[in-house]
Amino acid sequence: MLPYFTGIEPGTVVITDVAVDSFFRPQFEQVVLDKVVVRNTELHQELAEHLLQCSKEISSFPAIIGHTMCTYDFYEGQGRLDGALCSFSKEEKFEYLQRAYLAGVRNIEMESSVFAAMCHLCGLKAAVVCVTLLNRLEGDQISTSHDILVDYQKRPQQLIAKYIKKQLHLS
Repeated sequence: MLPYFTGIEPGTVVITDVAVDSFFRPQFEQVVLDKVVVRNTELHQELAEHLLQCSKEISSFPAIIGHTMCTYDFYEGQGRLDGALCSFSKEEKFEYLQRAYLAGVRNIEMESSVFAAMCHLCGLKAAVVCVTLLNRLEGDQISTSHDILVDYQKRPQQLIAKYIKKQLHLS
């Protein structure tokens, strides 16, 4: 039996240290000329730490560093029960999300792995900063009011703006 995790509270800013696939592996598989090429999806750790430090200067929202799981689709790939297709039970979904949490996943989306892989391949310092809209261990539907969601949406930009301003003052 897995330990029970409560998940991440809505509105938490997640600074991604590595993008992982649906098996929690830090990789992106790309087909290049009929060959599968596996690319590393680690992001710049020092940049993530600097962003976390900047977040501590913004007291209006919580921020953490964690893995972002990148899936191919919004519904089954992310373990949602509310799509047109669903081939698993509520219990299986919960167990999978618990395993994801245990593996360090704190955010789920669909874009970060290719971004992380290409930046890593090119030697670019990169970060992925997202905000959680709901606690997936409590459900799949967003019930938060529009005004609060608008506030959540601004949080990653506020953090990035704070970081950029600090960098400009250092130069």
